[in-house]
Amino acid sequence: MNPQAISTASPSSAVSRRGLMRGALGLAGLAAVGGSLTACGSTQGGTATAGTNLAEIIAGAQKEGKVQLIAVPGDWANYKGQFEGFKKKYGIETPVANPDASSADELTAVKNLKGQDTQPDVIDIGYSFTKPAIDQKLIEAYKPSNFEEIPADLKDPDGMWVGAYYGVVQVGTNTKIVESPKSWADLLDPKYKGKIALPGDPRKGASSIAAVYAAALAHGGSLDNIQPGIDFFEKLAKSGNLASITSPVSALSTGQAAVVFDWNYNFLGMAGELAKSGATLETQVFSEGVFGNYYAQPVTTKGPRPNAARLWVDWLTSDEGSEQFALGGAVPARFVQLKAAGKLSDEALAKLPSADVIAKIKFPTIAQGAAASALIIDQWGPKVASL
Repeated sequence: MNPQAISTASPSSAVSRRGLMRGALGLAGLAAVGGSLTACGSTQGGTATAGTNLAEIIAGAQKEGKVQLIAVPGDWANYKGQFEGFKKKYGIETPVANPDASSADELTAVKNLKGQDTQPDVIDIGYSFTKPAIDQKLIEAYKPSNFEEIPADLKDPDGMWVGAYYGVVQVGTNTKIVESPKSWADLLDPKYKGKIALPGDPRKGASSIAAVYAAALAHGGSLDNIQPGIDFFEKLAKSGNLASITSPVSALSTGQAAVVFDWNYNFLGMAGELAKSGATLETQVFSEGVFGNYYAQPVTTKGPRPNAARLWVDWLTSDEGSEQFALGGAVPARFVQLKAAGKLSDEALAKLPSADVIAKIKFPTIAQGAAASALIIDQWGPKVASL
């Protein structure tokens, strides 16, 4: 794949989260499609009750006045555009608590703030946190109006969560320091000594686990077998090419590392900061080892604003919300249908990985992800981190 030049400006607030992990319709038109929405029962959230169709949910959400969010920095997958679009359309505020929180922090917040006005109404969690959230009864079922168009591997069949967007692992290079590698084999070249990095520790972060998964797929592994990926990074560490960094944007800006793995949309988010430092960023997806994964947006159990929560999830999976994700480089869940219908702008499509790359993405199941994480926790220390 040809390298992509990145030029979208943004602040660097998503850095901590990376390191830790993790057509417009009026009211009448929305009411008309409300028959396809499933409320999964009216739910008490404090004194509020969730509507049973989209028109009722909109009215209720506007009375509630805000949706309390957590762990979504504005430059993560263009959430800033989501906030602005949602407020413009519905007049509803979108305050974000602890924008750099990890998925684990989000679940803790739901537990600790239960029943309080500050309880998050919707969370944005890595896929491996969906089962713990269900098991701990922290989230409840809601099927947004576009539920049937969301692929089966991007939603819980009972509506406990949907994944509104996903990304693909890319390699970003500051070409003012080193030449951009073209393959996994290139990464072992001595010219990259001390210059290659993961976005964080894969024992703690989803984006780093994703890079290890990508390496596994490129070296004979599978979604059931991440071992070759661990073995590849062991070789990289033994060669002296693998560096430890505090954040991708800082490393690429200062030269602490020149080649970094991360989600494609995170490179878009850091491009403005890199430009300030004079870095020249080039990104690409290696032809072997294409790996992508999603984040899920479930409604929390008995949240204080059940209508605003549901309307937010509906917005994120709508045509408008999908466009905002795509503008930030995140692949919207309904990408295939939206592209076929010509509902994504040329500007948004230009920010996304190629259709060929997107077509290669297969998501691991919760069980596969749990097994991969367990193996990384067991082997990463002695095989990679200690070198």
